[in-house]
Amino acid sequence: DMSVGMKQKLEILKILYRGAKIIILDEPTAGLDPHGRDVLLAQIEAYHRQRGNTILLVSHSMEDIGRVADRVLVMNNAHAEMYDETRAVFSRGELLEPMGLRLPQITSIMRRLRKMGLPVSETVLNVDEAVMELLPLLKKRKEEDKNHAI
Repeated sequence: DMSVGMKQKLEILKILYRGAKIIILDEPTAGLDPHGRDVLLAQIEAYHRQRGNTILLVSHSMEDIGRVADRVLVMNNAHAEMYDETRAVFSRGELLEPMGLRLPQITSIMRRLRKMGLPVSETVLNVDEAVMELLPLLKKRKEEDKNHAI
């Protein structure tokens, strides 16, 4: 009676909690709705934090990679093109697109904001990081607007 997505999550969770030293997950979020994807990625992250085991996550979703990966290996036509920390790989976004990979949307937005002159990092990996950078700027702007109104 379970949906395909629920069955998929259950199988992955069973593998995670068996305690393997190295786990390889090939497109684990494929076919899941956004909520299901978020839940599964959170569980993978929690597992990694608790156990410290190695997880190899194969994905075309740079959003997922930006959320969970410490290091990224970019493969293109069976060749390793890049291997580095996630932030360093995302800082070379112009090299990813010809390989059919797009930066996470939030990374692209922050890069555009930086080009427009806002003092933000251009290698934000996820929405949580973006919020941490943008909130102080918004608070500062609100305070400046308040002082100008007086």
